[in-house]
Amino acid sequence: MTPSPEYRHGLTFINGLSHVYHCNHYNAHLQMSVLLGEGVEEGFDPRTLLKTAAADLTAWLRRRGNGNRELLAEFTYCGFGTFKQTGPQLITTPNSHYAQSTYAHGRPEKGCYFNAGFLQGLARRNVTETACRHEGAEIDTFEVGAALPEPAEPFIGDPALSTPPPRFEFDGCDVAVSPVDEDKIVSTVATLPLYGKPAAAQGDGLIPAFGVVLANHYADYYNRISYETYSRMVAAGVPREMAREAFVQCGHVCAFNTFGGIMESPEWYGLVQPMCNSVEDWVHGMVAVINVLGWGTWRVEKLVPGHELVIRIYNSYEGVGYRRLYPQADEKQLSFLALGAVRGLAHLFWKIDIRERPGLDENFYFSVFNSPEGYWQVEQTHAIAAGDDYDRIVTTR
Repeated sequence: MTPSPEYRHGLTFINGLSHVYHCNHYNAHLQMSVLLGEGVEEGFDPRTLLKTAAADLTAWLRRRGNGNRELLAEFTYCGFGTFKQTGPQLITTPNSHYAQSTYAHGRPEKGCYFNAGFLQGLARRNVTETACRHEGAEIDTFEVGAALPEPAEPFIGDPALSTPPPRFEFDGCDVAVSPVDEDKIVSTVATLPLYGKPAAAQGDGLIPAFGVVLANHYADYYNRISYETYSRMVAAGVPREMAREAFVQCGHVCAFNTFGGIMESPEWYGLVQPMCNSVEDWVHGMVAVINVLGWGTWRVEKLVPGHELVIRIYNSYEGVGYRRLYPQADEKQLSFLALGAVRGLAHLFWKIDIRERPGLDENFYFSVFNSPEGYWQVEQTHAIAAGDDYDRIVTTR
């Protein structure tokens, strides 16, 4: 059975859970950032967190009537790849999203924790990755072990969603109306086949698009692994700014690879670029595309080319997700992905000029895009996590 996404106020739901598109580079960099939490607190194992966060979501879905067949179909539809039973207790992933990219702060290591956790939630047994492409294996292999107890419910609430205001029609907005047709962009991009196809349909369960490999991932997974690690880092004495930046940088990587890839793609030049007369229009066009990704509803509040960009986000998946997992926060700078992505959006236009189609690769990222020269500052002034009506991100140079 093919999952049926439901779209509400900037978020995408599948089987009751919020899903967001992210690329293989973001997922690999985020996983590396979580692993930085190793050793900050006695008894905290980030590798276990990466697995159990996935297992708990699978168990949550299973307890609501989804069988293994439906959940395996969802795994493939969301672009994570495919599983294959190769022995009584052995499972492989012939095609795997998490095998597409790796970021390592040390030597490469096994990296398909999400896949192992997803299987663990299905089987209700411990699942261990025994071979990984990132360590040179030909295929990722998982061994099913001892039975595990049923996990507790991972969530404390389900916050209500707000109705986002129309573009340019909210207090504080001082941006001139743009000729970019957001409704047309949203409706067109929403029809693209951004889902994984099973082998029965001549597919490999992956979503190659815009020069990256996407996954329609679980927002709750991202939020749990990020905030659990961040909170332990801070509790252990790591300065908040340093701990935060480890996760903000993931959004910066995402902007470079995903936003940049989109704006260099034939689809962009066929649909969006003809609407654009200025760099401001390119910003509005990219924000319109972002509003198809399940990240919430983005609105441009202020835009001074080369100097300042202010973005409001209604129903941000990070803010809504934080309140689903935790009580109201006493700090505001918690939408790590959005902080990095808004800074990255500014860098794409005014640190480099994506309109010149410079060609994006890892060397260009480190030597130019992420170099200290011309780096923009970014701050979050409003946060759904802290009780505000929206997230507000300000980036300046």
